[in-house]
Amino acid sequence: MSIAYIMSLAVLLSIIMALLGVILIIIDAMRDHNREESKGEEKKEGKASVGGVVLIGPIPIVFGNDSSVIKWAIVLTIIVVVLFIVLALL
Repeated sequence: MSIAYIMSLAVLLSIIMALLGVILIIIDAMRDHNREESKGEEKKEGKASVGGVVLIGPIPIVFGNDSSVIKWAIVLTIIVVVLFIVLALL
């Protein structure tokens, strides 16, 4: 496998994951909007947990407001980095 093939595969996977994230955000917003319409004036406050990881070179910057979300973000980041290294070595 050539390096160009691996890089194009990595770019394609990153584009697919970004589009999937946008689609999930849109679906969640639509579901939340439908819930608000069906409840009428009853408004119930929910808890939202957010988190993420930004990789700047080899340095990860982890953020979030819930420890379980932060742990999942770290685990998923490790999986993605290992997958990228395996693809780069092929």
